[in-house]
Order: sequence, then structure tokens, then C-alpha cells
Amino acid sequence: MNVQQPARLAATLVVPVPDPAALRARLIEHLGRYAESETTPTGDVLLSSELGLSRLTIEAGGLRIASESGDAAGLAYIKMIMADHVLEFTGPGLTLHWTGAGAAGSPLPFFRAMTVTAVRTVGRFRRLTLAGDDLGRFAEGGLHVRLLLPPEGAAQRWPVTGDDGRPFWPDDNPPPARVYTLRGIDVAAGRVEIDMLLHGEHADAPGAAFAARARPGDLVGMTGPGGGDLPAAADYLLFADETALPAVARMLAEMPAGRRVRAFVEVEDQADRQALPTAAAAEVVWLCRRHGEGLEAAAAAIGADDLAPDTIVWGGMEHAARRALHRRAIDVWGLPRSRMRLASYWRRGKAGDDHRHDD
Repeated sequence: MNVQQPARLAATLVVPVPDPAALRARLIEHLGRYAESETTPTGDVLLSSELGLSRLTIEAGGLRIASESGDAAGLAYIKMIMADHVLEFTGPGLTLHWTGAGAAGSPLPFFRAMTVTAVRTVGRFRRLTLAGDDLGRFAEGGLHVRLLLPPEGAAQRWPVTGDDGRPFWPDDNPPPARVYTLRGIDVAAGRVEIDMLLHGEHADAPGAAFAARARPGDLVGMTGPGGGDLPAAADYLLFADETALPAVARMLAEMPAGRRVRAFVEVEDQADRQALPTAAAAEVVWLCRRHGEGLEAAAAAIGADDLAPDTIVWGGMEHAARRALHRRAIDVWGLPRSRMRLASYWRRGKAGDDHRHDD
């Protein structure tokens, strides 16, 4: 009996460049961080990841990128990532055109239009419940989503697939977008919960402004998921400020019994503390900036001998604090990259995505 293989979706992009070998080398260098690279006997290069597979072939007049995936969202992400990098390396004047699955003008497979159904205040957060259809893919593959936040009074409009595989806005005027953690998700009920921090000193920032005015019936766009999942391990050491508190809450809520967790959470004061239910054996240490407590000092008090073998260290915080924690994890704790998941969620003096998100 023949076992039928899952259908694969495929698309091809031919990039007309004078030096396709140089472009391919740069793509391999940058994408190799997220994908496995293999050179075939014919000289092609295969890049494979959880999203799918891309074959990079040098041919007369350009570089051929033939991509495939087991689902529409995976292929759409590959096309978008490839286009972003190609345009970064060659310049924005180049015109790109994918052929195959995911035609220009079709809905983005990783986009959902969501409706606010409930809003409540939790400390300095506004917790929004959003409802939408077909949310199964958002339950795995990453903790984070990107919310598209139309300004108050603006007409609702959503992107479609562009000719180059990237999101295309017909009016060329996309709304502000910010990354948030799905604090909770109920696929069967078709709803998610997102905690949005109300920044007192930046109340007019797109995310905080939307959170402050959000009411049931408001519409918001959502793309994702992204950011990766927490690797399986027996022991975890977590570091977070309040911007990453929703991620810690989600990870602890989904942590099975038998896992051991130490979590250090830096907040402004005791009023920002939240209940963090979990089945794991968890110790949560709340650090209050108002009292001079912080993540860097907490990390400095931990020595290499304090970490159980194979401990996974996860962190989400301000850029400078992440860099300090990253240095300590390497220089003092002696951790390999495979045991670290450290991200800068924000950076002083920078807005939105204008900072490095990872180590």
C-alpha cells in the first residue's frame, strides 16, 4: 500500500542580478541562522526549516529560488522572508515576481481580522479579548503576534499578498504595528487574550493609545505567530521586565508538572504583581525598580554552580539589560547558544521595532 504524502505548495522567484553567486552567499549567511543549509551534488543549495524548503540555483542572468511548504502560511512566510532579504541586499529598486501558489492579491494566510469582545484593566495592563476565525495555527510556532492598529476614526483596511510575496496595502498606507504576546488562546472558542502595557510616559504610542481607547466591537488586524517556542527541558531560568510578563505568564500556564522554574520579574512596584498559575515547580521572584531592584543584579547573584545541568535560560527585557545578561550567560555561566533564548523587547530612545529583538 502506498502512503500518500501531504500535498506541498510551491512557488518560484527568479532574481535578475549580475552576480547571483554573491547574492546566494549572503542569503545563506543570514538565513543560515534559522535554517539548515545543504549543498547538493549539482551545486544547488537547500535551506530547510520548520516553514519548508528553498532551493537556491544559480542560472544565467540571476538566482532562482524555488520554495515549498506543507501549508499556505509556511510558504507565505518563506516568500516574504526571501523578498525582504533580497531587497535588503540588492536595493529597493528591484522588481520581484513570484509564480506558483499564493497569487498576488490573495488573502495573507497568516493574517486574521479580529474583533475586540472584552476589555479590562490588570495593573498597568489593559487585557483585550479578541475573537476571530480559524486560529489553530496561532496556538503553536511562537508566543508572539503582530497587531495592526488602525488610528482612531480610520477606515478599516487589510493587506493582501503582494506580487513580491510581501504584504501589500492598496492605499500604500499601512497602520502602525506592534508585537505582543498571546497571553492565552482558546482555539475552539476562537479567542485570544493579549495584555497591552499602558506606558505612562508614552501614552500616545500606537499600542498604548489603542489599548486605552479599545472598546468591544473595535477591529484589529493580527499576523503571526512568531518568536519561537520554549524548548523542552527539566529546568528553566527566566528573566523578564513587565513587557515580557505576558510571555512568562503564558509559558508558566502551559508548563507541565515535573518541570522546575526560577523566574525573576522586574516591575515598577508591588502593584504590578500578577498571579502566575502553573503546574510546574516554580519560584517567582518579583523585583521592584522603585526599591532599586533589577534583573542585572539578580543575574549577577547567580553563579555557574547554581544552574542545574542543561538549564534553559530565557529572557525578555530592555536592550541593555539583555546584553548584560547575554554576556554573563556566556562568560560566567558558560552556556552554549542552544541553551539561551534572550530577546530585547524594547530599547530606550527607540520606538516599535527599531531595536534588536534577539541575541
